[in-house]
Amino acid sequence: MPIQMKAFYFGRYKIEAPTNGANIWSLYEVVEERIELISKNGKRELAKNSNETIEKINKKHNAGFVDAYDQTIPLEGGGAIVVSKGRQYNFHIYYRTEKNTLYRQKVESIDFEDFSDALKIARQLNASIYYRNPAERPPAHTFAIEAGYMDLPINKYDERVSIGLPVSSRPGIHLTFDTLLIGKPEPGLLSRFEEQSAGAMPLLRNVLTSSTVIRKGRRNVAGLMFEELLMKTKSEGKNVYAFRLEFPGTADSSMEPYTVLELSTVDKGPGFKSDEEALHFWDEMVSSLQRF
Repeated sequence: MPIQMKAFYFGRYKIEAPTNGANIWSLYEVVEERIELISKNGKRELAKNSNETIEKINKKHNAGFVDAYDQTIPLEGGGAIVVSKGRQYNFHIYYRTEKNTLYRQKVESIDFEDFSDALKIARQLNASIYYRNPAERPPAHTFAIEAGYMDLPINKYDERVSIGLPVSSRPGIHLTFDTLLIGKPEPGLLSRFEEQSAGAMPLLRNVLTSSTVIRKGRRNVAGLMFEELLMKTKSEGKNVYAFRLEFPGTADSSMEPYTVLELSTVDKGPGFKSDEEALHFWDEMVSSLQRF
């Protein structure tokens, strides 16, 4: 019976998985700082959130903290930056889209001489953020975030995505997906596995020998050459699967980031009945992976 797939957009990728998307854990970072959706009614929530931020800053300052509220800088489109100042500047940034969604980003420890540059970057990010229906494909070469996307310059800013995705249609199966713009590729998945297998300590060697490699090798996915390692281990009479697909990344390339897709099965839930079922599930999902 065909797997009913649902499309998701994370960072620079589209992936399809048989889940309703409930209970997703997500982390989106640009310039090494998290950007998170906090409201779908930005106009109302902006004043509330910025006032609460100022109150917290003042309360801590009155309790002896060096940082004090400095100013609020308006952003085009209705957002704002709440600035605190102590030994350095801190930005509490609120980005508001034309569709009234509100995002938050906190940037700490900005040196005094870097204030203008940090403000310029915040304004650039503010101009790049747009609302998106989560079911809609973002425009080409953009960076998908929760309920939105960012039209970022290619290869300019650090980008990171980290996703935890429980599979609602198959209890006991969990997916993780991570991407990261890198400066230098690390050793690949298969070479690391071979080194660990050859030089393993006795305890790790026992773990490895109790595991079975179902498949390993190189695999072309989304136009990139990934490495794949699929393993299973017996635990209390049940097969436990650990699948990993990894691309080491191209240095300073937004469109070819370090990318990892992992599947694991846990004790709770039926998991997979056989290797064939696990491989079918995995291959359907991997084949759906695309860059946009």
